[in-house]
Amino acid sequence: MTEIEVSLRKLVDRYQKLSISEVSLQRIAALGTKVAFQAGELIVASGDTESRLYLLAKGLVRKFYLDNQGNDLTQLFMQEGKIFGTHNVVYGGQVMCNFEAAEPCETIYFNYNKVQELMVEEPALAWVYIGLLEETLRLKLVRETALVNQNATERYQELKRMIPDIDQRVSHAHIATYIGITPVSLSRIRRTLREEV
Repeated sequence: MTEIEVSLRKLVDRYQKLSISEVSLQRIAALGTKVAFQAGELIVASGDTESRLYLLAKGLVRKFYLDNQGNDLTQLFMQEGKIFGTHNVVYGGQVMCNFEAAEPCETIYFNYNKVQELMVEEPALAWVYIGLLEETLRLKLVRETALVNQNATERYQELKRMIPDIDQRVSHAHIATYIGITPVSLSRIRRTLREEV
């Protein structure tokens, strides 16, 4: 099995509802291209017009927006094994957000249109894609609920539960924007939590 096939098999095993043959796996792997990114490098920039799916094989990716004042607002952190794409964040033909390698990353990218064509021919792949979409929606709802119902300390603790070593992997400024506070407020929360232990 190639490295791309191994990464795809892990993904498929997590979401499949129907059995996927090795031939089908090889067909989709043949569409993939490996590409590495350095920490801080933009994988996708707001305004791009590409249509790709990325499988994060190694590393951590940050999805963020820039507000009207140019402030960087983190919306999501993604760990290895996750799929992210530009096709679902497009408005008026252009990508609306940025995806950045928060640390050195290895990705496999696929042309979204070719993946769609293959899903028509291979229905089991469509079920994997549906599983991915369901997980994306679930994470979005959890995030929205947290922003409405949890205080900043609870949001920080939830992020730490999901990614225990997040403090060592990304800047505290990015963590602060993710939970919706300033870096100074995050420092206070971290100090308070340390003192409670």
